[in-house]
Amino acid sequence: MSVPALIAAAVATSLPSASASVTSTASVTDGVNGVVYASTHVGDRTIIGGEFSWAGPATAGAVPVDGSTGVRTALPRVNGTVSTAVRDGSGGWYVGGTFEFAGGFVRNGAARVTSTGTVTAWDPRPTGLIKSIVSVGNVVYLGGSFTAMGGSARSGLAAVDRVTGALLPWNPGVSGTVSALAASADGTTVYVGGSFSELGGQGRANLGAVGSNGAVSAWAPAVDGPVAALAVQGGTVYAGGSFVNAGGAARANLVALDAGGSALGWSADTNGPVNALAATAATLYFGGAFSQAGGQARSGLGAVDLATGALTAYAPAVDGAVNSLTVNSTATTIYAGGAFTTAAGQSRLRAAAFTSAGALTAWDPRAEATVSTVALSGGTVMVGGDFSMLNGYPRANAAAIRADGSVDPTWNPSPNGIVYAVAATADGSRVFLGGTFTSVGPSARTYLAAVDTATGATDPNWQKAANNTVRALAVSGQTVYAGGSFTRAGGGDAIRLAALTVATGTPVAGFSANANNTVKALLASPDGTKLYAVGGFNAVNGASRAGAAQLDAATGALTAFAPSAGGAGIAAALTPDGTRFYFSTTSNRTYAYDPAGASPNNPVHTIRTGGDVQAIGTSATEVYVGGHFTNLPVEKLARLHAAAFSVSTGTATAWDPQPDGIFGVWAISVSASTVTMGGDFLKVGGKTQPGFARFAGTP
Repeated sequence: MSVPALIAAAVATSLPSASASVTSTASVTDGVNGVVYASTHVGDRTIIGGEFSWAGPATAGAVPVDGSTGVRTALPRVNGTVSTAVRDGSGGWYVGGTFEFAGGFVRNGAARVTSTGTVTAWDPRPTGLIKSIVSVGNVVYLGGSFTAMGGSARSGLAAVDRVTGALLPWNPGVSGTVSALAASADGTTVYVGGSFSELGGQGRANLGAVGSNGAVSAWAPAVDGPVAALAVQGGTVYAGGSFVNAGGAARANLVALDAGGSALGWSADTNGPVNALAATAATLYFGGAFSQAGGQARSGLGAVDLATGALTAYAPAVDGAVNSLTVNSTATTIYAGGAFTTAAGQSRLRAAAFTSAGALTAWDPRAEATVSTVALSGGTVMVGGDFSMLNGYPRANAAAIRADGSVDPTWNPSPNGIVYAVAATADGSRVFLGGTFTSVGPSARTYLAAVDTATGATDPNWQKAANNTVRALAVSGQTVYAGGSFTRAGGGDAIRLAALTVATGTPVAGFSANANNTVKALLASPDGTKLYAVGGFNAVNGASRAGAAQLDAATGALTAFAPSAGGAGIAAALTPDGTRFYFSTTSNRTYAYDPAGASPNNPVHTIRTGGDVQAIGTSATEVYVGGHFTNLPVEKLARLHAAAFSVSTGTATAWDPQPDGIFGVWAISVSASTVTMGGDFLKVGGKTQPGFARFAGTP
């Protein structure tokens, strides 16, 4: 495979250019968190295969969701990790973390998001990580590991105007990192927790307090480890973290402190860190990475009765760390975010909500990676973290995207390795997968499998599969053709090429063919009489064939078609009527042949790209190519990773979707109304659309 060109040719040409009727602007669809190597259309869905673990909408790391369902209500598009969020008192949130942009605006680590997902002009401009925010009246306090705010020096602590984000004089500073902030009920005191030894130039071990005038309080409950969470209820301050002693007493990870900074008598020691606190008038809820609290079993979540200091019966249990908690205004629902995947024995991917009795609710946002913060404002919860997809689904290397652009929630075959090829029967009842996997769901399936198109269940009749990687699949009638680097398939000898029955996956009687190197693409002619093979070979059935061959579909015997120009083949396509055959090579050339024409072995035309073409799709009039090229050197046109050409003339069209990525596009499929492509791209035409994109129009 050649190295992609580094500099695109100037966009200038005097050559005529046809115009593709497919839009160059991608429709908004769900995508994947990895690479798509193969795709095919089945009914109103697109089946995709590749190397990924999640499929869903590209949301970035801050998403407002409905407080009852967990379905997103807006999309502010924060391009990084969101560590903290608090309500702003106007239906929205202040969010902080490590990001550069929010809602299309430059926002270095801090932004204000309205209830509709709009990013406001609030812009404090920190120079480092924001880990905690608290809003008090007209002031917003920020804590973290930054060294400046709004162009002025600020060490880990700052105060800004709640509307403009302008820096205020308040400037105590800390000698380390601030991880937690909380304010007294009257707003005159800000409690500061984290990992530091000094606060405002005075000795304070990980916890202290500062007045709204910036003066450090005498309140100094020494804590011998980092403080991760704070809550204030009445005159009591509650602190959670990773410590053994606090406020002059032995307190493991959770402590209640009085107005003098001394530990109160009650204790709910945990055997692991406490990362999150949320207090109501009657109850303190705590979450973290522990399995016991107060000597009783509590997996990640617990609660203390504030009147008695006793551990309550609240014990919903999660299977991973809890990082954030928030409680609704009626104290009836507790929202949790973290790194867990189950809650109260049911699937809840990193975010869940519980009743005050500990029963799991229907709230289910489904985050693809860790949730760091949940913050309730009105009836909407801001969910923030280092995920890039919320409201999606775990999908191991295979997924189905529906016509409305969403992931099919019922189809989940789960192969345990890369899927390089997908193909479906004409009636759409079964989908065949080829790749590097050794199991599909609970079933052992080596490199090749058949699954139900509706349910994703493995076909019990297909068990013998292949003994090495399958890179290509094609279906014609009752035959499945497979290509790759295997030497056995379906229980019989098959040297990189096999024909198997649709019903059982066993070898088709009378078919025999072999290639002397990997087969990477297979195509069956529309009439079912011919099979095209493309790959890294230079011989098929012992006869010379430079990267492409045509075989009798029934026997595997070579036909007379022998392309005069070729090389190590990568991808291939046929026009719908089967008259035009395209295949690409590692020489950055894509050849067009008419195998039944007057001069079948000579190219009709040759397409040149400034890098490999790794995917080809065709309609009756257009050929769509994708790869890791950046230009069309003959036409002197810039084309980033995707381009289209006229079938009749080979002339470049205006289609120019511009997917980014390292290698760009690996899969293209064409239907009557859309062109879809898959690859390692994150954006298409400058807009976020990871791994999979769909373009509407008449190809």
